[in-house]
Amino acid sequence: MPAVSICTEPFRLAADAMARSYGFPGFDYVVTEHPVASLSRDEVRERVATMLPRILELLGVEG
Repeated sequence: MPAVSICTEPFRLAADAMARSYGFPGFDYVVTEHPVASLSRDEVRERVATMLPRILELLGVEG
């Protein structure tokens, strides 16, 4: 099943380190602002809307 990893900015270094340790240096993922847990439902929707073009790009879906 196609999937895209998403992490917040403070976890970017950890995401890159994990990708390298699992043999995927340069692994593409989406980065969003931190925090996420405190966002309202509408704020999450707005955040997703801004990430959606990149998510679709990583999935290979033409917009």
